[in-house]
Amino acid sequence: ARSKRGLLFAFSARSYEKPKTWFDPVPMPQSDGKLLMIPGPCEFHEDVLRVVGEASPSHVAPGFIEEFGATIEMLRKVFLTSTGQPFVLAGSGSLGWDFVVCNLLEPGEKALVCNTGYFSDSWAMCIKSYQGQVVNLQMPVGACVDPAMLEAALKKEKYKIICLTQVDTSTGVKNDIKTLAAICKKIQPDALVTVDGVCAFAAEELRFDDWGVDAALTGSQKALGVPPGLMVCILSQKAIKAAKNRNTPILSYFANALNWLPIMNAYEERKVAYFATPAVTLIRGLYVACKKLLDIGMENVFDMHLKTSLAFKAACYSMGLELVATDKKHAANTLSAIKLPAGVTKQDLVPKIVKRGVIVAGGLHKKIKTTYFRVGHMGLSAIDPKRQHMVTVIEAIEGALMELGIKVEKGKALAIFKAAMGGYPLKSSL
Repeated sequence: ARSKRGLLFAFSARSYEKPKTWFDPVPMPQSDGKLLMIPGPCEFHEDVLRVVGEASPSHVAPGFIEEFGATIEMLRKVFLTSTGQPFVLAGSGSLGWDFVVCNLLEPGEKALVCNTGYFSDSWAMCIKSYQGQVVNLQMPVGACVDPAMLEAALKKEKYKIICLTQVDTSTGVKNDIKTLAAICKKIQPDALVTVDGVCAFAAEELRFDDWGVDAALTGSQKALGVPPGLMVCILSQKAIKAAKNRNTPILSYFANALNWLPIMNAYEERKVAYFATPAVTLIRGLYVACKKLLDIGMENVFDMHLKTSLAFKAACYSMGLELVATDKKHAANTLSAIKLPAGVTKQDLVPKIVKRGVIVAGGLHKKIKTTYFRVGHMGLSAIDPKRQHMVTVIEAIEGALMELGIKVEKGKALAIFKAAMGGYPLKSSL
C-alpha cells in the first residue's frame, strides 16, 4: 500500500493541470452547512475552491507562469480595458487604498474624497497616513454622490486624485461612476480618477477605458469569486506615468507600483521575474474565476447581477422591508442594505435567519449601525441561479419575520422573486 506521503505527491502531480470549467459541480457549502450571504466573502465555485486547496506549485513553475500571465490578460477583459495595467498583490482590498495613494499622491497634495459611508472614511484615513491633504465631500447617509456637489467642489480647488466608491458596502448605495468620471474629466482633466470597487467590480458595470478611470481597485473575495487574500488594481497609463514622474519617493516598499510593474510585465510575457512571492494558490483560483466570468461574458454578468438584485429587492418590498438607500435607483446590485422592521433589533432577527441556514451581515455604518442588516447577492449567487441561493435567503427572511410575529403573506415574496427572474426552474449558467 502507498504511504500517505506517496499518495499526496501522486495526487499533486496528477492534479496540476490548467483548471477546467465543470458543468456538473458537487455542492461544497460553508463548513457549518450554512449559506454565506454577507457582502463578501461570498460563496465560491467548487472549481475555485478545489484549485486553491491543492498543493502549491512554485511561483516560477512553467504551468503557474502561464496561468498568471493569462490571468493578467483576462483581468483586462473583466475590467473592460485594452491599455490598463493590472496588478495582483497578496493582501486584502484595503491594500488597494495604499497602492493607489502611495503611488499617485505625493505628500501635501490634495485628494477629494467623495464620501458615501464607512469605507470612504477609511480611504480618507489612508490618504492622511501618506501625508496627503483630504477634502471630504460628505453625502447624507443612504445617498449617492450628488453630481452638482462634485462639480462645485471641483470648480473650487484643484486636486491630484479624486476618490470615488462605486458601491458603498456599509449602505448598499451605488454611485454613477460614468457620470461622475465625466464631470471630473471635464473640469479637471489632469486629475486622476480613482475608484474603490471592492463591492462592485466584476458585478456592477465598469468600463475602465470608456469612462476615463485611472485606477480601479478591488479584493478577490467579492464578485471576482476567489477566497480572501488578493488585491487587484488596474492603473491607466496616465496613472503609471504619474507614479514614474513623481518629485518625491514612493512611501512604500511592498505597495510600490514601480517594483511590481516589471513583475506583472514578465509574467504576461511568460517569463520568470521576482520581487516578492505571489500568492500562488489564490492566483490559480483567480485564473479559474476569470475564465468563468469571461465564459459567461461581462455584459451577461452585469445583466444577471442587475436582474437578481431587482428581483430580490422586489421580494423584500413585498415583505414590508425598506432599503437604507434613499433612492431605489441608486441601490447597489451586489448587496441590499435592509432596514429592520419597527420594534425589531438585529439580535431579534439575524439569529433567526441564521437558524434557517443563511448567514447575513449586520449594519456597519456607525450612524445607523443598529437599524439595518445586509444581504450580499454577488458572484456565484447571481451568475448561477440554479443553485437557488436567493430562494433560500428569501425563505429564511420570511420565516424569521413570521416567527417574530410580523404579518407576512407566506410564499408571496418567493412568488414575486420567481416571476421577476422569469419563471422557475432557473437555468444554470455554469
